Amino acid sequence: MEPIKISPVEYTAHIEVRYAETDAMGIVHHSVYAIWFEQARTEIFRANGIPFSQFEAEGYHSPLLSIETQFIKPCRYGEIVDVHLQLSQVDRLRFCFTYKVTVGGELRTTGKTMHIFTMNNRPCRSAPEPVLKTFFPE
Repeated sequence: MEPIKISPVEYTAHIEVRYAETDAMGIVHHSVYAIWFEQARTEIFRANGIPFSQFEAEGYHSPLLSIETQFIKPCRYGEIVDVHLQLSQVDRLRFCFTYKVTVGGELRTTGKTMHIFTMNNRPCRSAPEPVLKTFFPE
C-alpha cells in the first residue's frame, strides 16, 4: 500500500455567513458546510492556476466519493469564516481534502471529502499532470 502524500500547498477561503445560510436562530444550517467546502476547493485550484472550468473543458471532473463533517461550535449570521484546506493523495486514484472552519482563530467545524478524477466519465489512472505538479511536487 502506498503511503499517503500530503500536499505542502494550503489555502484559506474567507466567507461571510449570509442570512440565507442560517436558520431561525441565526445558526448556519448543516447543509451549508458542503457548499463552503466546495467553494474552498474551487478557490485553491484557481489560486494555483488550475481553474475547474479549464478541467471541465478538457473532459475532467472530480466527483465526490464521501463527505464527513464534525460540528464543534455553530457559525452564525454575519461572522467571517475561514475555511482552511489541504489536499492529500490517498492512493493512485483517491484524493482527500481536509477542512478546518474557524472564526477568529476558534475552531468551529472540521471535515473531509474524498474524490477521484474522471476523464469523460471514466476514472483516471491518476490525477491530471497539472494537479500532481502543483500539489505534489517531487
